[in-house]
Amino acid sequence: MKKKYGFVVINSGYKAIIYNLEGEARIVDGPQRLFLPCSKFRVPTIIDSIIVKKAITLDAHEAIIIYRHNGDACERTVDRYIEYGPKMFVPASNEWLHEFSWHGVDPDNKTRQVAGANVFTKLKLIPDQFYYNVDEIRTSDNGLVRVKLMIFHEIYDINAMLAATDDPIGDIISCITADITAFTAARTYVEFVEKSAELNELSNYPHLMAICKSSGVRVTKVVFRGYFAAPKIQASHDEAIDKRTNLQLEFEREQQLQEMKDREMSAEKDRLTTEHNLQLSELAHSQKLSKVKQKHNLEMQLKYATDDISREKAKADADITRRKFEIDQTLAHYTQLRKLDVALTPYILGNSAIPDQITKIVKDSSKSSPSSNVHLHLGTGGIPNPTLTNTTI
Repeated sequence: MKKKYGFVVINSGYKAIIYNLEGEARIVDGPQRLFLPCSKFRVPTIIDSIIVKKAITLDAHEAIIIYRHNGDACERTVDRYIEYGPKMFVPASNEWLHEFSWHGVDPDNKTRQVAGANVFTKLKLIPDQFYYNVDEIRTSDNGLVRVKLMIFHEIYDINAMLAATDDPIGDIISCITADITAFTAARTYVEFVEKSAELNELSNYPHLMAICKSSGVRVTKVVFRGYFAAPKIQASHDEAIDKRTNLQLEFEREQQLQEMKDREMSAEKDRLTTEHNLQLSELAHSQKLSKVKQKHNLEMQLKYATDDISREKAKADADITRRKFEIDQTLAHYTQLRKLDVALTPYILGNSAIPDQITKIVKDSSKSSPSSNVHLHLGTGGIPNPTLTNTTI
């Protein structure tokens, strides 16, 4: 339903939203008939004319600046105050709104700002942005470039802004132009291209940061959107880029070939090292097996020799023991016979076996040899057997 004054009829099934001067709303259900107060009158001797205007609607992110006359015609002063939304505001008869006239977007070119193109009374307190191109900036080698930017800003102190400037957008444009000019003039075209990414950093805009501290408007971000150069310069630069790109590709190709060769040589070295280590391992294993086998053979030989020696010693010990036992028995027998006064010599000779051979040794009286050497082979056990050998000298 449209806004009306006087009597208003709300039909059945409909609802109406009614606002008061403070911007407060209430909902009215139909059917009913309401009276919305509105009066106008004119006293010809006092009021020349009456004009009915709409109330000013402010959203939550908007504000207006109001000036007010105080005192009589002789001593009149002017005050200023700020109204913030959301609300509906109706100025008094002695009040008027501040009208801003800032740089605004050129309708034919969104990257160009025109002085006085943006005329308004409501301030937007939310962050905002605009496009801007800084044209015809010269590098140190006299090259012309155009720098494309996107600027984000917001109002954080209205009173400081009103006291410091009447066009903060124009101030921002002037400071950014000065900073871009200083940045570009200190570099050649090639250096500018290489360092252009630094234009995204607020530290490269000292003039802009300085004015933001006192103007009540804060620039939160500057985005570098690219650049444009004169056709001849751009053509030369593109040609240089092509050459550098080709050289870089050739360098990378050669580098890849070298890396491939290095990897092949490294793989071959690793393979040879592995083969060498395998051969060493096989040789060491073979030597170890041979050493173990030789050690085992020596241990077995030593064991066999030790066993043989042990057997021979055991056999010799057994023979000695047996012989000693026989001698002891014979000696004991002879001792008993001696005690019985039995003549041992005849008894021994009688019990002795008849010798198979008798050897007689006779001294030759014709020779004057002072002495003779006689060798006798003893019997078993190394004891002379008088029954087997008869020696006469």
